[in-house]
Amino acid sequence: MYILPERIKSLRNVKGQSQKEVAEALGKSREAISKYELGEREPDPDVIVQFSQHFNVSSDYMLGITDHIENIAPGKRMPYSPELYAFEKYLNDQNFIPYLQLAVRMKDSNIEINQFEKFINKVIRQEKKQKHT
Repeated sequence: MYILPERIKSLRNVKGQSQKEVAEALGKSREAISKYELGEREPDPDVIVQFSQHFNVSSDYMLGITDHIENIAPGKRMPYSPELYAFEKYLNDQNFIPYLQLAVRMKDSNIEINQFEKFINKVIRQEKKQKHT
């Protein structure tokens, strides 16, 4: 099983592009992209580099040498998984860190959500009272 066709199709889908859009970006025909994805045609090294640049991943990832996506331009990569990208954005947001720490503490202490909501609502009411006095 050759991994390059799977990676091309998967990355294209993650990026939300049609075969035609990828073809136009790479200066290829839609049919050529289709054949690459089906494994009916193997791209030459220059085309593999074009795919890597277009999807912002390493050529090693495209070829299956590694399963780790390595971005070409730090901070500007197209993620393999939109969910992981969204989570990564939260992790890089300094304002989110206290919430993440709180979630970890809640999980470690087995606090039920109902108890937590009651506690938070109580704290919010107290804060509102203090602001109004």
